[in-house]
Amino acid sequence: MSSHTGNSEKGMVLVLTLAILVLLTAMVTEFSYGVYIATSALSNWKDSQRLSFIAKSGITLAVKTISDIPDEQLFRFPGRLEIPVEKSVEGFEGGLLIEVEDENGKFNLNSLGKVWPDRSRRAYDSFKRLLNNLELDEVIADRVLDWIDTDNVPNKGFLNSEEGAKNDFFDSTDELLCIKGIDSKTYEKLLPYVTVYGVAGALNDPRININTATVPVIMSLSSDISRELAERVVEYRKTNPFSKLGDLKNVAGFGDILYNSISGMITTTSSGVFLNYRIRSVAEETKIKRVIESVVVKMGSTVKVEYWCER
Repeated sequence: MSSHTGNSEKGMVLVLTLAILVLLTAMVTEFSYGVYIATSALSNWKDSQRLSFIAKSGITLAVKTISDIPDEQLFRFPGRLEIPVEKSVEGFEGGLLIEVEDENGKFNLNSLGKVWPDRSRRAYDSFKRLLNNLELDEVIADRVLDWIDTDNVPNKGFLNSEEGAKNDFFDSTDELLCIKGIDSKTYEKLLPYVTVYGVAGALNDPRININTATVPVIMSLSSDISRELAERVVEYRKTNPFSKLGDLKNVAGFGDILYNSISGMITTTSSGVFLNYRIRSVAEETKIKRVIESVVVKMGSTVKVEYWCER
């Protein structure tokens, strides 16, 4: 009887010991995993902060590059520029990509504001042509107009287009995603061709830099500008950038009548104006990436940051 009881007690002790071992193993495993996760998170955070610093240095380099462009040479800016960086920081084995893009070669959404009725009407017509050139629904122009105009009356009877409307100028193109009827796909397609910054420091200036505008944007200036004519402008300026507006008449097909009809809507970024550039700096190493996007305005030799987004 006592032998049976002794065996039973030994069995219970063994089971209890095994249970404790399993529990301790689980606790140790969980603790080790927690330490691993915390260590990895700390390492990733440190790497991310380092990449952020490197990406910021890319913005600084781009700003210096822009500042060094003499005013009299601004019309020769190619529109989009990649700045090569061979070795940014000692010990950094990743890559740093810096892109500078002229914002004034794009359609200014803020030019739709009704400050100067004649200009805003022409800007509205240009925007509709741009949408057509991009194979987007031209009703987007009316929805954007409802976002920016100061009244609460839906344009062309869109019952929901004034809901949540800002009724003021755009601060960034990101606001397009807040407008009813504009989804992410439409936003991505439209984004390369629009801006919210005007030439010469005027928020709603409708003028477009003819030296850097893309084919769809050039076509938007007039219904008389075909794709072929717009492509001719792009080809001509590769070797002969326009130093003054009248040079545009040297392009075959641009007679006085067509030139005069768009002269108030274009610029060549000659000296004495404020210019806007978008800078994108991407630092990447071991599958971790840091992206900084900024818009700066150049005023002579001074460069001021207007927009900053880090992700």
